[in-house]
This record gives sequence, structure tokens and C-alpha cells, in this order.
Amino acid sequence: MSPPPSPRDRTRRAVRVVWLLIASFILTVASFIAATAVAEHRARGIGSAAESITTNALPSIACLSRARTELRQIQMLLERLTSARARHAESDMAELRESRHDLARITRHCAELPTYPGEKVLQDRTDLRSTSMNASMDRVVIRLEHDDKEGAALELRARTEPALDRLDETFVEEIDLNARNSSTLGADISAIQASSQSLLAFLIALSVLLASAVALMMVRVLNRFTDLMVGRVSEMEHFAGRVAHDIRSPLAAVGLALELTKRDPRSGIQGGVVDRAAKTLQRVGQLVDGLLVFARSGVPPEESAATSAAEVLSGVIEEMTSSAEANRVELALDRPDPSVVVACSPGVLISIVSNLVGNAIKNMGGAPERRVDVRARELAETVRFEVRDTGPGVPAELRERIFDPYLRAAESALPGLGLGLATVRRLVEAHGGSVGVMPNDGVGSVFWFELPRANVVRPSPMRRAARRWTLRPRPS
Repeated sequence: MSPPPSPRDRTRRAVRVVWLLIASFILTVASFIAATAVAEHRARGIGSAAESITTNALPSIACLSRARTELRQIQMLLERLTSARARHAESDMAELRESRHDLARITRHCAELPTYPGEKVLQDRTDLRSTSMNASMDRVVIRLEHDDKEGAALELRARTEPALDRLDETFVEEIDLNARNSSTLGADISAIQASSQSLLAFLIALSVLLASAVALMMVRVLNRFTDLMVGRVSEMEHFAGRVAHDIRSPLAAVGLALELTKRDPRSGIQGGVVDRAAKTLQRVGQLVDGLLVFARSGVPPEESAATSAAEVLSGVIEEMTSSAEANRVELALDRPDPSVVVACSPGVLISIVSNLVGNAIKNMGGAPERRVDVRARELAETVRFEVRDTGPGVPAELRERIFDPYLRAAESALPGLGLGLATVRRLVEAHGGSVGVMPNDGVGSVFWFELPRANVVRPSPMRRAARRWTLRPRPS
């Protein structure tokens, strides 16, 4: 059975869900924008086609249809004027002149309208045939004015009527061309509408789907954060109970000692009751100090902070000597070059190394080989510190959670709140570094951390050879 997720894991998952929520929201907005852009583009295409039909095809067809009407009117008047039974010749002649004038005006207006590809050739043909028709018509009119109806009739049948028919054919060709273009544009409009409806339906469905996904993710985020807050509250309650227990028990012993001393001061002093009470209060003070250090461990470092790794490691090893000897542990340091400098204050590095070394010594248990090695080496941009021990090691299922606050082994009877390794992680991460644990070669664990190298001028490019020295427990 896998262990329950740690608060850090739950926080990471919640952050991932938030990013998914943001991405889904962006996709939803993008789909709405895409739908609007597609609709606008298709609307412009439909508008352009409709405008071409209304401003080009339909006006041209209407204009050419009026020209054909005037052309048939002229042909009818000429036939009536050349007829043997013609009456009202003067009025018919006046009407003929007016119709010819209207036809010329309508033809010019048709030529001024926008044209489709190929229509200009037909217009040029219209001009040529209009000229030929007018010339033949002028000859008919001259013969009519000289009262030569027979000659006018012959001219009409031989040249004028064929010219009228050819001009009418040209008008019909132009009307067909505009009608074909109008049909093509109408088909384009229908195709655009059909494809637009399909695409818009898809985009709208996608937008609804994404919006639903966003809503579900929001619910998941709220549930995750609710679970996270409940977990935090539960952890704080558990932590508060543990702190109360760890502090209340010693304080109860101190109260009992004070009560005994109050009853019999001499026996309290001679029996060591006061000394035991003082040690108990010292332990309570250590617990409170641990809480303060953990609370302040997330403060970022000063920009100018720089510390010699060799000096700090040497000092920590000297301070931990008595603890190592008391626990029969061999404490060894692979002293780094004095030029190795990390970007943190001495107190921060002392706290990190002391916690890791003290943790290794304290948890050595009944290991047959009892040894702790401390070393440091430079990498490209960081300095890597390692604390290797030969203790029982860290179970695989706890390696990811070993640095979480308040985490302690279930069978551990050692005093403390489980904040030492959590303080280490907060200090390291606050200084831009990383921390972890892995199995040691053979037996035990390796607790490591990396801190950025300080941006300082090195005293010399030549490094001094590392000096290794070992503190061995004194023989009993």
C-alpha cells in the first residue's frame, strides 16, 4: 500500500491543476476568438460576393435588357415607316430619333458599369456593331426623307435588320455572361454559408466543451485546495498536540520537582531534584529554539553573503566530537579547499550541516559499523555537500517525504519535533539550492545538498591539496 501524499505533493498537484485550469481557460477564449474571426472572414466573403451581384451583375443585366427593348422598338418603327400603308410618318420619325438617342444613352451607361473577365471584349464588339447598325439606319432614314420607301425597305431587309440582330446577339451574350457570374457568386455564397455553419458549429461545440472542462477543473481545484486546507489544519492540530505533549511532560516534571523542593528545600537540592528540573527546562528551551529556527528558515539570503565551506565544516566537526564519542561513532571530514565559498551566511551553513550530522549520529541505532563521513566538492555553479552514514538507512517509501515537517519514524523514541530535516530543506531552498537523500554504498544513507557558489574573487588559481583528518572515538 503506497503512503499517503505529503503536503508538498498535494501542493504540487494543486499547482498543476491550476496551470491546467489556466490553459483550458486560454483555449476557451482562443476558440471563441477563432469562431468570431472565422465568422467575420466568412461574412466578408459573403458580403463581397453579394456586393458584386448587386453592383455589377444585376445592374448590367437590367441595363442590357433595356437596350434590347429599345432595339426592338427601333426595328418596329423602321418596319412601320417602310410599310406601304404607313401613316403618321412624321410622328413615327420623331419617335425613331428618340429611340435611337435612348439606345445610345443606355449603351453608354452599360459600358460604364463594372465588368467581369471577358465582358470588355463583348462591349468592344457592341460598339462596332452599333456603328454598323447606325450607318445602315442612316441610309434608311435618308431614303425615307426622299420618299423612296422601296429603297428604304430594301436597305432595311438587306443590311439594317441583320445589323440589329447581330447587336441584339451581343447584348444577349453580355446578359448570359453576367447571369453566369451571378450564379457562380450565388453558389459561392451558399458554399461559404454551409462551410461556415459547420465550422462555427464545431468551434461552438469546442468552446462549450472547453468551458465545461474549465468548470470541472475549477471544481477540482476547489476540492483540492479544500483537501489541502483540511490537511494543513489536521497537520497543525497534530503538530500542536505533539508540541503540547513534548513541552507539557517536561513542565509537569519541573512542577513536581519544584513542589518537592518547596516542601523540603534541603532534600530537593541534595537529591538532585533541582538539577534535573534545570535540565528539563533546558530541553524545553531546545524545543522552542527548534521551532524558532524552523519558522525563520525560509528567509532569503543577503546578496553579499559568502561563507568558507572548509571553516564551517571544520567547526561543526569539532563541535560534534563529544556527541559522536558518546554514541561511539567515528566522525570523518574530507576537508575541502579553503577557496570553496558558498553564497550563504556562516550561521545558515552551520545549521544545515549540524542538523544533518546530528541526525546521522542520533539515528545510528545498533549498526555494527558506526561511521559518519562529511565531504564537499565544487561543481559548475554550485557546491555539493554530502553526509554519509552507516546507519540503518531510510526506507524507500520515506525518501520523498523525509524532509517534510513533523515527519518522524513510527518506532522512533528519540526526543524532538521532526523539524530538523524540514529546516534543512527550507534553508537550502531559500538560498536557491537543492537537497535530497539516497542510499549509501553498501549500508546507510547519504544526505546531500547543493548551494550556489559565491561570486567572489578567489585568492589563487592554485588549489591546495585537500587534507583529510578523522576523529575517532576515544577508547573506553
